[in-house]
Amino acid sequence: MSEWTGAGVQAPKVALYWDFENLHAVLTDQQNGQDYYREHRLTVQMPVAEVDAIVDYAASLGDVIINRAYANWQFFSRYRDALNGAGIDLIQLFPRGANMKNSADIRMALDALSDLHTHPHITHVVVVSCDSDFISLAQKVKQAGRFIGGVGVEGNSNRYWVASCNEFKFYGALLKLRQASEAVAASVLAMEGQGEGGEPGEPADSGPTVLTVELAREALVKAVTQIIARQGENRVHCGALKSLMKRMMPAFDEGMLGCRSFKAFLQRFPDIVEFLDDEGGGHIALTPQALAHESAAEADRDVDA
Repeated sequence: MSEWTGAGVQAPKVALYWDFENLHAVLTDQQNGQDYYREHRLTVQMPVAEVDAIVDYAASLGDVIINRAYANWQFFSRYRDALNGAGIDLIQLFPRGANMKNSADIRMALDALSDLHTHPHITHVVVVSCDSDFISLAQKVKQAGRFIGGVGVEGNSNRYWVASCNEFKFYGALLKLRQASEAVAASVLAMEGQGEGGEPGEPADSGPTVLTVELAREALVKAVTQIIARQGENRVHCGALKSLMKRMMPAFDEGMLGCRSFKAFLQRFPDIVEFLDDEGGGHIALTPQALAHESAAEADRDVDA
């Protein structure tokens, strides 16, 4: 089964499940010390997880047709904009019993197996958790002939859970990839004098979405870097690139930007991508200039870490 598709080939279908409290708790403890979350779990939580970094990874696998997160949401209201922006279906689980456990792992596993049976077109299942409770789910997903991917936090993810997946990504690596792609887009905009409209990384408001060249440029950089990171080669099929851009930015339409074709759209950004073959394959690559920005951004992230 090919994970990357060109024009005319249907993309894989991805089901993404979040053990959200588990992810948040691990990241919170990393920032504030061991057991900090346990001692403050009954208070409104400060956001620490960047949701889009994980959604970008799931989108790189195929069309995300299920995107569902499980938690006791009364304490996670400050994630509202990020969760709504990512189109995540929120499942409320009130804690039961004296230990305040919300049983998200059991509900997630049951829902995932039910979805595989109900929606046989699902090809990939991604579970966001550091918890070993999902090992049995991974085994069942494999038995059904599907791909199982995991996302967890390095140093806190059970090693048997990691080994049970077809592919496991650490949150820190996904975050660095997203930050590097944003840095490339911001650097190019700054050089062209188009960045005066707002500071890099400034969150968008919740008003109507307006497709602009700047937003399309950012989606282009993110999609190209995702594919290159996945393939390990600076050679990207244009059909796969457009498919991923539309998954990351459903409103993307090159025609709305005055381009007669996707190739014409790409030709507007010679500072970011270059064509490797105009005939047949239709492949592009990041330019040396863009690659240099990406490498510099990654080095800066490593220093900051």
